[in-house]
Amino acid sequence: MPNEAAAINPVCAPRPVGWMLQWALLCALAAAVSLVLSDARPGQVLVWFANAFGAVALMQLPRRQWPAYLALVLLGMWAVHAAFALTPAARLLAGESGLYAAGASLVKVGAHVFEMVLAALWLTRLPSLSQAGESATAQAQVLLRGALLPAAVSAPLGGAVLAMAWDTEWQAATLNWVVGSTIGSVAMLPLVLMLATRGLAASVQRWVSPSHIGMAILSVAVVLWAATSLPKPFVIMLAPMVWVAARSSLFNSMVVNAAIALVMTALIRVGVLLPPPSSTWWGDALYFLSVLATLLPGLFLAVMSEGQRRATRVLAQSEARARSLYQATPAMLHSIDGGGRIVQVNRLWLDTLGYQESEVLGRHIADFMTPDSARYAREVVIPQAIHDGRCNNIDYQFRKRDGTACDVLLSAVWEFDAEHQPLRSLAVLQDVTEKKRLQARSHFAEHDALTGLPNRVLLHDRLRMLCAHHARHGGLFAVGFMDLDHFKDINDQYGHDAGDALLREVARRLQTALRAEDTVCRLGGDEFVLLLGGVTHAEELPPLMDKVMDTLAGPLRLGTAADAPEVQVSGSLGVAVYPADGADLQTLLTHADQAMYTAKRSGRNRCEFCRPAT
Repeated sequence: MPNEAAAINPVCAPRPVGWMLQWALLCALAAAVSLVLSDARPGQVLVWFANAFGAVALMQLPRRQWPAYLALVLLGMWAVHAAFALTPAARLLAGESGLYAAGASLVKVGAHVFEMVLAALWLTRLPSLSQAGESATAQAQVLLRGALLPAAVSAPLGGAVLAMAWDTEWQAATLNWVVGSTIGSVAMLPLVLMLATRGLAASVQRWVSPSHIGMAILSVAVVLWAATSLPKPFVIMLAPMVWVAARSSLFNSMVVNAAIALVMTALIRVGVLLPPPSSTWWGDALYFLSVLATLLPGLFLAVMSEGQRRATRVLAQSEARARSLYQATPAMLHSIDGGGRIVQVNRLWLDTLGYQESEVLGRHIADFMTPDSARYAREVVIPQAIHDGRCNNIDYQFRKRDGTACDVLLSAVWEFDAEHQPLRSLAVLQDVTEKKRLQARSHFAEHDALTGLPNRVLLHDRLRMLCAHHARHGGLFAVGFMDLDHFKDINDQYGHDAGDALLREVARRLQTALRAEDTVCRLGGDEFVLLLGGVTHAEELPPLMDKVMDTLAGPLRLGTAADAPEVQVSGSLGVAVYPADGADLQTLLTHADQAMYTAKRSGRNRCEFCRPAT
């Protein structure tokens, strides 16, 4: 059954009288077909096809309309049954008057109507009705509740009527009733349920195709050939149903199932398929079970095949959605196997780096990185990520097709097999090239490009903050202004590269000499400013300044060669103390600068503190 079967439920909108008349007419026609095709002689099995139509119609009606519909069904089927019972042949077989036979027919029809009610009630309470076309278990429940159990419950009544009307054994009549009613419902119930949920016109439109019609004709032909040519034909009759179930749609399988049931019933009626002679009361019923055994395997195979096809379609759709989502994700994605080879990339990854998918798949991920990142990936990141099962925010540089570098942050998770061997990873990459460029621009707006020290902009900002903080909370801090001694001579004699190397080494030495809370800034040229925070007493400053001067002083080799020239590094340092020497940025810098010039005039390579004006 398709999922539309969920639409058949006990809570339904009222149906017009015309709709009920149509379904009652279908029941009457199915009853007529049953009587025409089956052997209706006393004591024979009557294959009854009408119950499926009545039960499915009830499932589509609100309960308050059931009495009216059942009255129409009862009247219609009794009219058909009574007309058949009043024929000369039937009266001769019955050995009773036509009126007696007609009265017995009314009771039998009532038993069939009772079956319809039971089937409708039990089917509407079946939670898995909507999965009947996808699950063999659910289909078995449908046939159990809609075919076998209703027949078994009503059979004692129907068997009693048959036994009294035709003077047959009650147990034989009861068993024949169960078998005949079950075969008819198994043949028709799946098909009628599907027609009700899909609609007759839509179902016929779907079914009408050369392949479906050809399969149905060929299946009927095989059944006719087997019945007329083989001594034990039932196994061969099963083959067409199995073939159709495996190669065609579920609806076509239901159609073929019903057609084969009708043909086999007719063949038994005309004497082509004859039950073997039996002296037991269950002999004929046992023979008809072969018909049921021919229908059921193909029916269940059709359901399982349809379920498999549905599962395959759902899986294919799920995979297609996953691929679409993977490709459309607004982040760079790639997957690599345990050897580091790329197995999948998404569209943004390709667009960002400028490659085609065919150029990427199967190659090692390190092939698309800069040498340093590739070495880092091979030797550190991938082995560690496989061990940990993941990695987070790894800083890589990828190489675009045009040769430019692309900075990324990569995070990945790994999938492992049962032996914990790596199968593949899923990595998410964030392109941070522009972010790093802006960060670098922001950094160099406040830092010296040569030494990496804070520049004049950051110096003024931090000095203002120190003044504001100590104005509120009190305390001391100092500003040191340093100028290197004879730097111009070194620059002129050895060149600007040597001068740059000297400035970088001076920056390093000054940072080494100061504390963590202190700041070294480069104003430009050979001028440096020291911000000395956290000073409790002014007496702490002279020893700290002596340490700075000692750390700065010393020889420096200008190059790595053995004969590289060696110069002596020294500087002149002036110090101003807040608040004694100034309470604002400009005053402190001016007084520290004046103290530095005092140190130069006093012989260089020394520190002088600001002296109050006298």
